[in-house]
Amino acid sequence: MPYATNATDGHRVYFEDDGGTGPVVVVHGGFGEPVELVRASPLIQGLPADEFRLVHVDHRGHGRSDKPHDPEAYAMPRRVADAVAVLDALDVERAHFIGISWGGRLGFGVGEHAPERVLSLVMGGQQPYRWPDSPLVGVVTRALAESRDEGTMEPLLHAFEDFWQVTFPEARRTLVLANDPEALAAAWTAALAEGPVSEHLSAWRVRCLIFIGAADGDFLELAQHAASEIPDAEFLSLVGRDHYQAHTGQDDPVLAAVLRMLRGSS
Repeated sequence: MPYATNATDGHRVYFEDDGGTGPVVVVHGGFGEPVELVRASPLIQGLPADEFRLVHVDHRGHGRSDKPHDPEAYAMPRRVADAVAVLDALDVERAHFIGISWGGRLGFGVGEHAPERVLSLVMGGQQPYRWPDSPLVGVVTRALAESRDEGTMEPLLHAFEDFWQVTFPEARRTLVLANDPEALAAAWTAALAEGPVSEHLSAWRVRCLIFIGAADGDFLELAQHAASEIPDAEFLSLVGRDHYQAHTGQDDPVLAAVLRMLRGSS
């Protein structure tokens, strides 16, 4: 299995390289989502395999990657070093990055800590400031504490379904439940304590696309603000979609915007 080793702490991250000669696009999914779920998302399914070399990565704490239980292991610079380690393992100097939700937060981190490795950044459903005291953040914090204490991901799974009033497909339920609750709780603890990813977004010179559901009451305003701070960033608001629907619905407008970004900065 392909792994990259983080030079800063020795932890390994799992990735899948689809191969090809096109520009490299590194894809990171959402919280609790291994590469199997990311591959199945409408956006990633829509990217032409003959045009781009897709590389799917399990966040640390997820899937087949290492799962440390210490919150310090999930500090943003270390998570960015994971992404850089994947590029180094592939002998790739610069790549496009697509981040979905939790992966979108990492995308902001990559833009801050490793801009020299970036062709473009696509961040979905996230923002780079201090995590807000919002309904979703509160729900996840409480449910993760229960999951950690009970040793099962059931509380977080049910909390997600209740919050968005959905029933996940069986394949998604199985993969979410396979997560390590102690590792995800550590990752979440680190995120809540990390503060803003960047203090100087106006100094960025990285091509960025930020997309988010217009009904995402947790992150919409902050994402809009980030787009206004980052020079020439493109912002896409998805009418009628909340945080979950922005990443799992039919993504024609997102796909079109992403393809423009990828094709314009290779």
